[in-house]
Amino acid sequence: MHSLKQKDITYLASEIDKSVTTLSSLGFLLSEDIHIQQLQTLHLIESAYERNDERLRIMERLRLLNVSQRWDTQYSILAPENQEFVSTNTYLTYNLDTVKSLLAPTWRYEEMTIQNFKQQRFVRHIVKPKSKLANLEKAGIIVEISFPEEHIIKDLDAFKETGKGDPFLMDPEGRTIRNKNADKEMIAAIGGLIQSSELHPKSSNQIVKIDDSDYLVTFAHIETLNWYLVDYMPIEDVLQPIVKSQVLFYGSVALLLIMSLLAGYLLYRNVQRPIGLLIRNVKRLQEGNYAARITVNPKNEFGYLFERFNDMAAETERLIGKVYVEELRRREANVKQLQSQINPHFLYNCFALIRSLARLDKKESVMTMSMHLSKYYRYTTRVEKLTATLKEELQLLESYLEIQRFHIQHLNYAIDVPEAMLELEIPRLLLQPIAENAVLHGIERFDGDGLITITGTMAGGWNTLVIEDNGVGMTDEALQKLERDLMNTPDDNTGCALWNIRQRMLFQFGPEASIRFRLRPEGGVSVQLEWPDSDQNQPRGAE
Repeated sequence: MHSLKQKDITYLASEIDKSVTTLSSLGFLLSEDIHIQQLQTLHLIESAYERNDERLRIMERLRLLNVSQRWDTQYSILAPENQEFVSTNTYLTYNLDTVKSLLAPTWRYEEMTIQNFKQQRFVRHIVKPKSKLANLEKAGIIVEISFPEEHIIKDLDAFKETGKGDPFLMDPEGRTIRNKNADKEMIAAIGGLIQSSELHPKSSNQIVKIDDSDYLVTFAHIETLNWYLVDYMPIEDVLQPIVKSQVLFYGSVALLLIMSLLAGYLLYRNVQRPIGLLIRNVKRLQEGNYAARITVNPKNEFGYLFERFNDMAAETERLIGKVYVEELRRREANVKQLQSQINPHFLYNCFALIRSLARLDKKESVMTMSMHLSKYYRYTTRVEKLTATLKEELQLLESYLEIQRFHIQHLNYAIDVPEAMLELEIPRLLLQPIAENAVLHGIERFDGDGLITITGTMAGGWNTLVIEDNGVGMTDEALQKLERDLMNTPDDNTGCALWNIRQRMLFQFGPEASIRFRLRPEGGVSVQLEWPDSDQNQPRGAE
């Protein structure tokens, strides 16, 4: 019970601590936000309209940040040097003296005046740069974050409604924050014991005697606020459910034992014996004896099951003749399903880039981008044919790489494929996922000039395509894991693009087809696709 109580109170303390930590993190983010920092130079804008517009934009960012949080928080931004001030509370005005009197580098519990009403709030200030903490007049930005104690009171009320005690908060100075229906006398008594050192908040829980009754008092430290969350419960109330549960447990065990014996007998007579009979006849059917029949007719659901088994045995022989045709259909369905998994997912980024180019009035770039994007999706959305020529695939690849060059300025590519290979039939969308991996995982994170090369060769009855990049590459362990994942059906935690490519090559060119990976000594990864000539290995789709 100690452990359960500690778990409950620790959970509530962690939720409060998590909320306050989030507010602190958002405060630091605001202090680093370049848009917020423009408040320091707002006085340099000559136009009053533009200054007001910039101030409104900063205020809108603060309000949006406030709306996204669980607690209604007040954010205020001050720029002392130019006396600019923005706050989510439109009633507040700039007052550096007030900030100095309330200056709280860490969270403090203070009385503040909000809209002519005094209320207790937790407040914290973030000063940028931090070195100006002692000289606020020279600070660049001061971020003030505060929230009322009502939010914590609501959490205490919600915790109490679940019947888990009478929680309250207490700081090292003895100040308390109570839930709305708290027992003030008990809280005062516990507070007195803490102040007299009979109770130690740093210990998780203790048993104390108050008014001739024993109470279990549980503590949890809220590190961000440096307050303690305290809960208490009479030992009587703690033990009462245990006694009831003990009686209920032994009674339930006895009842379950009697019922299980009865259920076991009924299960054997009505289920076990019919299942054994069914299993024996299924084995006969598995051995090829399609004349196997069950003649027993029990007066329950198994009678219907046995009748269906007999019908199934009679139907099995008739269906054997259709297996070959169904297998061909299954292969075709597998190919279509594998191909349908190719789903280029950078459409939204392309539209965002087109929008940015249009705003910059780069008409030629917009036209070029739109042309390549239309070619790309015109090709990828065609599903009536499972294969395409290598020439068509390379044209798609050029459109894709041209689109990516708008995103990644240091990307270059080169294609060197013999004319004799351009008319070869390969599965659609075979090369694009490999090039996409090279761009996203190799070139995009590469600081130098990125280069992707696609080369093709025909020799000894084999066709080979090699896609290489000079990007950041990968470790030997990552390469080994990639090769292992390639042999297993992907799940929710692994990608399916490379597995998809391998499966479609096997369906198209047979088991001799392969996909291999190699780490380049000069950096980057090389992916090699190899398959036999169609004269030596007919594509499966043509069977």
